[in-house]
Amino acid sequence: MQSQEIEQYLVELGAALQHQGIKKPVRILLIGGAYMMLLANAPRTTDDIDIFWVEEGEDFQKARMALRDGVQSIASKYALLPNWFNYLTQMLIYDKIIMPRGKLWKRYGPLHVYVPPKQYILALKILAGRDKDIADCRILLPQTHISTRKQAQRALDRYILSEAQKDEAETIEYSLNVLFGSESETEQ
Repeated sequence: MQSQEIEQYLVELGAALQHQGIKKPVRILLIGGAYMMLLANAPRTTDDIDIFWVEEGEDFQKARMALRDGVQSIASKYALLPNWFNYLTQMLIYDKIIMPRGKLWKRYGPLHVYVPPKQYILALKILAGRDKDIADCRILLPQTHISTRKQAQRALDRYILSEAQKDEAETIEYSLNVLFGSESETEQ
C-alpha cells in the first residue's frame, strides 16, 4: 500500500461505518508502517494498516461488526489481504506495553484515527527489532530528538513494561546495539 491508498481505504471504511448507521466515534490508534508513511514520511510501502483499539465497550462491540463488514467489503473491492486492517499486534503485545492516549489526527465519518507520539512508535520498533523496524528507527531518531542509547532507554521505560523488557531483552539489546553501538563501545 502507498500513502494515498491507505487514506482512501480509511475514507471508505469511515463511509461504510456511517452507511451502517454507526454514529458514535470508533477510535483507533494508528501504528506500524502506515504510521511511518503518513506521519514520519518514511519512503516505503506497507501490506497492512496496523491499529490498536483506543477503547472498548458496548458501543465498540456494536461498531465492531459494522467495521468487520466494511473491512471485508474493501478487501474484496481492492483485492486486499483479509487482514489489511490489522489489530492482531494489539492482541500480541497488549500485556507488554503502556498505550498512550494519542492525539486525534483525522476523522473519517465515525472512524476517528488517533496517533501516538513518535517516541512511542520508536519504542515499539526497538521492541520488534526486525530489519524494517531498525530502518524505521533510523527515520524516527532525528524526528524524536533521541540521539543516545540512554534517551532511547527512557522511551522504552515509558512505554514498554519492565517485565516485557526482561522477556525481550535480547531483541531490545540487538536493536540498541545496531542503532547506538554496543554499551561497551559507548563506554570507551
